[in-house]
Amino acid sequence: MKVAILTDTSACLTVDKIKELNIHQIELSIEFEGSRYPEKTGMTPYLRDKMLDKRTDTPVLEPISTAYLEEYFESLEKEGYDEFLYISLANGISSLPKVVSSYAKTSDRKITVFDSYSSGALQGQMVELAGEMLLSGKTVSQVVDQLINLRNNNRTYMLISDIYQLMKTGYVSNGVNSMSNLFLRPLTMMKFNENGKLAMVNTHYREKKAYSEVLELIISQYHSMNDQMRITLMGAENNSQFGELYELLQENFPTAKIEKDELPISLAIYTGKKSIGISFGLDWKTVISE
Repeated sequence: MKVAILTDTSACLTVDKIKELNIHQIELSIEFEGSRYPEKTGMTPYLRDKMLDKRTDTPVLEPISTAYLEEYFESLEKEGYDEFLYISLANGISSLPKVVSSYAKTSDRKITVFDSYSSGALQGQMVELAGEMLLSGKTVSQVVDQLINLRNNNRTYMLISDIYQLMKTGYVSNGVNSMSNLFLRPLTMMKFNENGKLAMVNTHYREKKAYSEVLELIISQYHSMNDQMRITLMGAENNSQFGELYELLQENFPTAKIEKDELPISLAIYTGKKSIGISFGLDWKTVISE
């Protein structure tokens, strides 16, 4: 069997890594102001900023049709693939996992859909794990077992400085009132829960309190994992909060592997321009070495 690893452009993966592991990406598209923009090939820094501006229309992820999937899988079959493993972004962000799952049930093709229950860094790490395991001769079933292990031992939280974007996209209908927001600029914490949904956790009126909660969440796993822990911070380099939190992570978790990455626009359209994502838990490379 020749297995194709599929994911979508919400996963944080470098061009080199995609080539090295022969990853196939379904490019997500964002509907905005009456036009369609592919997440990777159709995005510019200006357009990204415009999409996240409060004064503009609400950007939304464009649904993917069954016809598109049929054409996509046909093209992979022509390349000689006869089995497919799709590692998706969280179903709470997009309907894509459910669409592919429904398609798989009616297709004669051997398609396995694995919901990462996350987006961005952790999703990308799962794809890397799958790629390395398949290269070493493991089966899709063996890969899925380890993907579950990685998913169960990792968490992704979001720090959101303004819930306006979440309100625009319909994720929350309540929260801190606008008058408080003007003066205090609270940080709202959310997490991807065990069902792949973004759930509210807490709101802090002081940055230090928010950072302290993040550190407390990580430290409970850090003591048991130590040098087997990987922490990835997702955000924008020009965000001062991003830099402050990165320094705190380095200071408090010296033996963990700490990385930085950009927050995917497919996630940022929900969480806002200055939001920060933190993924932490078991390093996927530890799983490979077991």
